[in-house]
Amino acid sequence: MSEETSHDRQFRSSFLQQMQERGLVRQCTDFEALDDALAAGSITAYVGFDATAESLHVGHLMSLVAMRRLAACGHRIIALVGGGTTMLGDPSFRNSTRPMLSEDDIAKNIAGIRRNIEAVLGDHADRLLVVDNKDWLGPVGFLEFMRDVGVHFTVARMLSMDSVQSRLDQQQSLTMMEFSYMMLQAADFVELSKRHDCVLQMGGSDQWGNIVNGIELGRRTGGKALFGLTTPLLTTAAGEKMGKTQGGAVWLDPARLSPFEFWQFWRNLGDADLKRFLLVFSDLPTEEIDAIDEADPTAMNEAKKTLADHATTLVHGTAAAAQARRSSEKLFGGVVDEVTHRVAAASVRSVADLLLAIGFASSKSDGRRLIAGGAVRIGDSAVLDGAATMTANEGAPILVSVGKKRRALVELV
Repeated sequence: MSEETSHDRQFRSSFLQQMQERGLVRQCTDFEALDDALAAGSITAYVGFDATAESLHVGHLMSLVAMRRLAACGHRIIALVGGGTTMLGDPSFRNSTRPMLSEDDIAKNIAGIRRNIEAVLGDHADRLLVVDNKDWLGPVGFLEFMRDVGVHFTVARMLSMDSVQSRLDQQQSLTMMEFSYMMLQAADFVELSKRHDCVLQMGGSDQWGNIVNGIELGRRTGGKALFGLTTPLLTTAAGEKMGKTQGGAVWLDPARLSPFEFWQFWRNLGDADLKRFLLVFSDLPTEEIDAIDEADPTAMNEAKKTLADHATTLVHGTAAAAQARRSSEKLFGGVVDEVTHRVAAASVRSVADLLLAIGFASSKSDGRRLIAGGAVRIGDSAVLDGAATMTANEGAPILVSVGKKRRALVELV
């Protein structure tokens, strides 16, 4: 099935108009037919999430924004949280097998992911249905599944998928369990079509092959016409994949990454990415975004704060975003009176430990490298010894700075 792009297309449906205007469209299986369906009335679409962690991360935000916009246009949205497929693991563009999770872990992860999705949908969460594909994949026997679904897949086609080829080209092992994943995802789309009249699957562009498989399976099994629409992956202007800070993944769960740290992530993005992400993560008029003077450092600085405000509001709400901005402006403005991080004192024996605990370093050795490079300050004093230990501070918060863009007021508890 060929892909189509949205360049220079004129859409009738409000959803596709917005998606095109905001740079949220990467591929579609049939723009004209999908536009007609969207313009004719309410449709049902789904996005799938495997329950591999208790929180989604910033890389999922493109799909979440698409879900929010679809719901805001009056359509229905299904979040398929894969309790069944998580037990196998999506091999798409991974160079190793995912670790196996227990059913209890998967259930806990599903609950966390549901909270993330409902938070981003906000006032439109009443148009959301959350389903678990274990409900229909779990009871199906192997022989029955292979007779009903496996018969429609050829090995040659499966081997031609980019997600499979990338593993084989790197001479990485690919288990039969992972190889079968694409059949399960295809079956999900057909099942949601039958159960909930779902006609559209959305996802990141790395899911294109899996989405097309579902559409093809629907056609082969005599179902209704199905559509696929992908969003671009979250990358920088230089094409580098985003989603991590020095300390690890940019999680959407505030228990894993505070709203303050989330706000700082967006505040510190490069100039080249600013306008593109304002289009995606805010509702500011496109004319206002285009008018930002890229040659004016003050204008760019304020626009980055606006981006951080909108992105943090999207994930954590208005109050949390406002508090994150206040804390940041006070901290970087020299008013050091609001704690931004609380860390267990027993886990911090050295400055490198502290950098790791607050996410300013990805490991202790990385923290020691930052110290050796002269980037780290505790209070007003530079730390130059990579083995430096923490000294007692009688309960007073600790001001930690790494370079000019990262600063935290840490309380040891």
